[in-house]
Amino acid sequence: MRSLVHTLCAAVILTACNGSERDRLPRSAGGQGEVLVVMGKAHWEGAPGAAVRVLLEQPVDGLPQREARFKVAHTLPSGLGSLLKTHHSVLIAQVDPDAQPEGLLLLRDQEAQGQLTVRLAAHRAEDLISLVQREGGEVLDALENHQRLRVQQRLAREKDASISSSLRAQHGLELDVPGGYTVRTQAPRFSWLQRDRLVSGSGLDHNVIEGLLIHRHAYTSDTTFQVPYLVELRDSVTKAHVPGPDPGSFMVVQRGFEQMDLMPHGRAVSLNGSFAYVMQGLFGMHGAKMGGPFVSLSLVDTARQELITVEGFVYAPQFDKREYMRELEALVRTVRISGDDIPLTTKQ
Repeated sequence: MRSLVHTLCAAVILTACNGSERDRLPRSAGGQGEVLVVMGKAHWEGAPGAAVRVLLEQPVDGLPQREARFKVAHTLPSGLGSLLKTHHSVLIAQVDPDAQPEGLLLLRDQEAQGQLTVRLAAHRAEDLISLVQREGGEVLDALENHQRLRVQQRLAREKDASISSSLRAQHGLELDVPGGYTVRTQAPRFSWLQRDRLVSGSGLDHNVIEGLLIHRHAYTSDTTFQVPYLVELRDSVTKAHVPGPDPGSFMVVQRGFEQMDLMPHGRAVSLNGSFAYVMQGLFGMHGAKMGGPFVSLSLVDTARQELITVEGFVYAPQFDKREYMRELEALVRTVRISGDDIPLTTKQ
C-alpha cells in the first residue's frame, strides 16, 4: 500500500496543475506557520482529532520556551469555501469506509498556486490514528519544507542587492538577505549582519534583534560535522567578534542550566544536492543577561577547501520565537557558493 500511495502521490504532484491550468488558479493565502485541518466534527473532537493535534502541535526544538510546531486551524468539510480552500497548507483527515486510496497523499496546487494539500484517509477511526502515528514524520517534513519554501520565495523577492554584492565579494557566496539588515561588523573571513525592529506587543513597542553571522575556516576533516566541534568553533568566533551589551561581555552557546542539558542538536541535510549540517540551540551572553535561539548551517566550499558557516539568531524576549526562527532557517538555507573566480579577502 505504501509504495502504491507514494506512486500515486508522485503522479499527482507532477500533473495536478500545470501550464495554463495552474496560471488560472488564485494564489494561496493564510498565516505563516498555520495549517488548516479539514475534518468532521465527531472525529475532530475525538481520538483521531487529538492524534492530529498532538502531531502538529508538538514542541519546536531549540526554543527557550514551549511553542507548538504549527498553528492549527480547523474547519468542517462543509466549511471549506472559496476563501479557506486557497489556504497554503491544508491537511484533510478523512475517515470513510469507501475512501480510496487509503494512506497518505501529498498534493500540490489543487485549489491555489503554492498550495500543499496533505490527505490522510482511512476506513476506520482507529486506522486513521495509526496512519497519523506511522506517517507523522513524513507529514511534518512535507509541511515544514513547504513553509520554508514559501519563506524563501518571499526572501528572494525582498533580497537586498547591496548586501548580496558585499557578501559575494567578502565570502564568495550568495545569500538572500532581505532589506532592513545592515553590516554590523566586517572582518577577514567574518561578517555580522543585523536587523533591529520595533514590534508591537501588549500595547508597547519592543525591540527585536535578528542577526546573521557568516564565517569561513579551513576544512580538514569530516569530523568537523559534530556538535561539540561546531559549538567550540562558534564560541571562538563570537568571543572574538560579537560583544554583548555590557563591557567585557560576549556571545556564547548555552550548554546547560542547573540540571538541564541545553547542548545544541544537529542533523545532516541535503542542500542543493550537497551535504550540509544544521545545528540548533540557544545562545547567551557571558557577562550579561541576554539570550535566545540560533540556527546554523555549515557546508564545505570544495574548490577552496574551506568550511562555510551561516547562522541566524534572534533576541525577542517579549515574543514567541517560532516564526522568527523559521524565517532565519529558511534564510541560511538560501546560501549558494559563488564561482571560483570570485576573489576573497585575506585569510585569517
